[in-house]
Amino acid sequence: MIDALEAPPAVEPDVITEGGGDVASTAPTVEQQSKRRFTIATIVGTAVVAPIYLWVLWDLWTGKINALRSVAPNNFYELQARAMFSGQLNVPTGSLGIEGFLHGGKTFTYFGIWPSIIRMPVLPFTHAYDGALTAPSLLTAWFLTALFTALLIWRIRILVRGSASLGWAEAASYGALMAAILGGSVVLYIAANPSTYDEDFAWSIALVVASMFTLLGMAAHPSARGAWASGLLILAANLNRSPTGYACVITAFLLAGWFALGKGGKDQRRWAFWLVLVGVVPLLANCAVTYAKFGMPFGLPMAEQEWAHINAHRRHFLAANGGKAFSFGFIPSTAWAYLNPTALSFSSVFPFIGAPLTPAHAITPVVLDQTYATTSVTDASPLLFLLSCWGLVTAFRPKGIGDIRFVRLMLVGSAIATGGVLVWGYISYRYVSDLMPFLIIAGAVGMIDIWRRLDGRTSQVRKWTFGAIAALAAFGVLANSAITASPSTWFSKTQLAGFVTQQDSLTPGALAHTVVTGTRLPYYAPAGTLFIAGQCDGLYRSTGDSYVNSPGQQITHSTWAPVQESGAMTHVIDMHFNIDHWKGPAVTLLTYGDATLLLRPAPGNKALVEVMHASPTPVAWPSSVGFAFPQVLHGIYRITVTTDPYLKSIVVEWYGSTMIRRYLAGTGPAVVAVTPPTDAPSQPAIVVTEGALPPTHMGLCKALLRAQTPSS
Repeated sequence: MIDALEAPPAVEPDVITEGGGDVASTAPTVEQQSKRRFTIATIVGTAVVAPIYLWVLWDLWTGKINALRSVAPNNFYELQARAMFSGQLNVPTGSLGIEGFLHGGKTFTYFGIWPSIIRMPVLPFTHAYDGALTAPSLLTAWFLTALFTALLIWRIRILVRGSASLGWAEAASYGALMAAILGGSVVLYIAANPSTYDEDFAWSIALVVASMFTLLGMAAHPSARGAWASGLLILAANLNRSPTGYACVITAFLLAGWFALGKGGKDQRRWAFWLVLVGVVPLLANCAVTYAKFGMPFGLPMAEQEWAHINAHRRHFLAANGGKAFSFGFIPSTAWAYLNPTALSFSSVFPFIGAPLTPAHAITPVVLDQTYATTSVTDASPLLFLLSCWGLVTAFRPKGIGDIRFVRLMLVGSAIATGGVLVWGYISYRYVSDLMPFLIIAGAVGMIDIWRRLDGRTSQVRKWTFGAIAALAAFGVLANSAITASPSTWFSKTQLAGFVTQQDSLTPGALAHTVVTGTRLPYYAPAGTLFIAGQCDGLYRSTGDSYVNSPGQQITHSTWAPVQESGAMTHVIDMHFNIDHWKGPAVTLLTYGDATLLLRPAPGNKALVEVMHASPTPVAWPSSVGFAFPQVLHGIYRITVTTDPYLKSIVVEWYGSTMIRRYLAGTGPAVVAVTPPTDAPSQPAIVVTEGALPPTHMGLCKALLRAQTPSS
């Protein structure tokens, strides 16, 4: 196996036919052989991490494969697409929750329209896939990232090294680089929770890399086809995510300037005009969409977001920063979070590697919006980081190699793409996505230069070099797999139980040391801490997130996610509609001390569920009112209600979707207001019954409780 990584053998001479006939060239040329090896290596590198990516995207501790798995919010792009069918961009009022922007009496989403556009061929025919298309979209973006990354690396190698022969060791290194990009970086992480929040990042990586590939082609060999391809890809990038879209526009302008100054040759100056169009048209399209939504060509009216109306800290954050969510003063804190060399935690508990146990924080006296435990590129993607450092020096040193001057413009453009997250007062690992195009381009340059320098070195040196590259790539895949597999705020109870069960199976003794017991949940604990309430009334795991700036989440102990809850906390309620166009009065579904869960009529022949307290709480969010659903004569609707006295919360679920997650005062117990049976010929307008739940087994909690030592 090692021998196969040595430099390629010399190309066989042409074969001469008997009798001195024509020359029959049977052996591949050096270029063909190199291209074949590169193709095989990059496909293998992609294939190695594909099963990990698909498990994260389709399963992730749910115990079943679901190619349409999604996490709320998951329907924003469908809402926007259906609005676009009607010739408008505003969506139904209240449909976006706290993410909606209220402008001119209408509700808009700040997310781009590209993911909505790619859904439009499906949506006219059915509503069945509303909220279920995020995973297929993420997978498509991942495949396109793989394709254009490989094409970009090969194009850079041709520009830097020409037709230099590609040995198997070098080829295998490019396979390792592909694995590091597709499975050993944030690319894997953003597949864990298929939601609206992560989809635009996935497409941003794919579209920016693709745009840089075509622009690099234009720099070296300008053509009408290349201009069209660049323009269309930059347009898609701008309609997807503005900061990275702007970076592609700026790169096109830089390249136009390059040609205008005659750097590409006097006879190529005409391409400057076309490259200006390649940048201007997508920019104008972006500005037009932004203006149609918010009455401004650039930026967002942050004060108009619903969250700013609800959350006092968001208002304080905006006030402290001149009404804007971005500032150059944030750069020290954001750059440190994304490049911090100590941003991994190691543990004796499966999966052994994780994100920091506590959220990122400001390192200068600035007011940040929200911060989460954030892994850095330096730690989680060491191969990409080190190669990028090497590549940056290689690209900009005075005596550049080959045609590296063309790549410099792409590096500048992709570096600009990182600016958005560095000046944004919000820190989260998923924002590292905007750094990926730069890391891919600079990393490719670094890898190519390393193997250029190894020409003529012994096979032993080449083997050891490949070994080091493969080891760094493998660590990146391992670290990101572990981080991604660890629970986040978005994990369901099923996923949490699956994860903690796996921990208990693989590292039972170490896991027992993370468990604390008590009768009252603390408001905060480091990530990974397990809490057993009472005698296994509930088992909870801390995410490590802090909600001190969000009272509605702080009061419901949202840093703790339930792994197991006793059966007494959960009730299934069926609502039977025996009347058409029910107008009320409200019907009690469940009582919990002084709190009541009510069914109310809603406009448009609909109904909704609402939580009421005898003494109303001042916390405005999360809402006490669920989304409306249609009334259907003789229809039966089922909700699942969990009243957790430790979290101090009530959760109402509607066929797998969370309808209400709200603070719940008092001590209970929860009692379903079952409609008394009657012999009368006419039934009540609404009949409430309690459904049966399967028995709740607290086996995992009890096993952990038994493992506790007397001193704990």
